Amino acid sequence: MPHNTFTHALARVPTLNMGDGLTTQDLGEPDVALAIEQHAAYCEALRACGLNVTVLPGDAAYPDACFVEDTAVIYGDLVVITQPGAPSRQGETEAIQQVFGNRTVMRLTGDEYLEGGDVLVCADRVLIGLSGRTNRAGAERLRGWLQEYQNGLRVDFVSVSGVLHLKTGLTELAPGVLLKSPDFVTDYAFDFAEAHTLSDSEKYAANVLPINGSLLVHAGYSSVLKLAERYCSSVLPIQMSEFEKMDGSLTCLTLRYSV
Repeated sequence: MPHNTFTHALARVPTLNMGDGLTTQDLGEPDVALAIEQHAAYCEALRACGLNVTVLPGDAAYPDACFVEDTAVIYGDLVVITQPGAPSRQGETEAIQQVFGNRTVMRLTGDEYLEGGDVLVCADRVLIGLSGRTNRAGAERLRGWLQEYQNGLRVDFVSVSGVLHLKTGLTELAPGVLLKSPDFVTDYAFDFAEAHTLSDSEKYAANVLPINGSLLVHAGYSSVLKLAERYCSSVLPIQMSEFEKMDGSLTCLTLRYSV
């Protein structure tokens, strides 16, 4: 199946207490009613891209659980249930494992910590961020499973600082074209691609979501929109203001996969 082509997505509704979740931002409390509206619009955009979207109910015990991407890594038919590096989020994975119970599921255990926001599948390789939420043991385990699944797959580790997750500061806008936040600091060389470092005022928009020939971008960032339209004929701006307050962005809100 071509890169960034999917048939399904899994999402989870924001809870009324989402403001109790973890965040590094100082942007105020999220407006939960508006967040729910933005989440619904996001899911509709995915349906417009041809995805069958399943939306799980929220769970007040896990106010971060709408950021469902962190709970699993899906690569082809391989499903890896993660062990989030944030202890308060580790219980989120149970509901996700139940959804994928009929597929081949691997699970991180012990001292292996990894969140899906630190995994970026590019056109020619997979990048795993070593961040405050993903450690080397978790990254090594995931790399082993990925390379068992696809012999010869290149999987590189990327040191992450200045941002929460790898994909907070870096995503692939198109094959061989990367967007990078100026806050993202690493010693990894992105010489395999055309990398665009954004201005400080547009750094939040470094997280974009290519899907089935379309591209979801954060609404309100004109330079990123212009760049996106250079590479993609179908660009969908999405409002994400309330999720930004909780360190969330476009990739965070779903798990994308094919069946």
